[in-house]
Amino acid sequence: MPQEVRKPIALTPPPGGVAAAESMHDPAFAMPRERHPFYELYYIYRGAARYHEQNQREALTLPAGSLWLIPKNRWHRLEDIEPTTLLLLALSREYVEHPDCRELWSALRARKHAPLIPDTFERETIEASFRRMLAEQSGRRPGAALMLKAEANRILVLLSRQPDAPRHNAAEVRVRGVIRLLEETFYEPWEVDAAARKAHLSRRRFTQIFRSLTGESFLMRRNELRLQHAARLLHEGRQTIAGAAFSSGFGDLAHFYRLFRRRFGKSPGAWARE
Repeated sequence: MPQEVRKPIALTPPPGGVAAAESMHDPAFAMPRERHPFYELYYIYRGAARYHEQNQREALTLPAGSLWLIPKNRWHRLEDIEPTTLLLLALSREYVEHPDCRELWSALRARKHAPLIPDTFERETIEASFRRMLAEQSGRRPGAALMLKAEANRILVLLSRQPDAPRHNAAEVRVRGVIRLLEETFYEPWEVDAAARKAHLSRRRFTQIFRSLTGESFLMRRNELRLQHAARLLHEGRQTIAGAAFSSGFGDLAHFYRLFRRRFGKSPGAWARE
């Protein structure tokens, strides 16, 4: 359990890499105006704070679950509204300015609606990434630096795939988040009850909102995504029928054959040959 702190902790990323830290603020915590030669990402795990940044007219309120990206050499200061637990990333210049990352960073900083507030289940993913990074840093195991960068990549990509829009209907926003996640990970063992839990809704309410947003049931959407992926793999000749079924998330080959024939009007073998 980290000790409460009254002033910012010192954190510097290694050359070309990233570093993570957890900072639990004492009620008397005070952060002076500061700037660093590296990039930073703040995640408010608990509490709430006001964030002041160079050239920013008004302070930005950061509630629990929100994130903010800080450019290098930018004067900034965090002021607690209530005692805050902060998870933070220090990102080296080489890491952020690499072509693969620079575009993501710029797009996130250009968002109209601030701060970045992920959906509930996306927060769980972000928090899990921070836990892995903190564990890797303390364990000094082989490949730790690679793991840290991989988890930082995961966070930035997850944030970049969120729509830039204000939050209105909380339940609908959560279901839209599940839809996005399903479209990216349809090959995983998705079931209705698990999807409803991710949205923090009852099964009935989740299925109602899901159908109103997509025009189809959860299982219909999941199977369509899987079948389209399998058909693409077979068309490209990249995998066997069994391999395409497995890669698309089907554990039962006979079930895959039935659904494929029903959807495309021919067997997977005939589809692949043609």
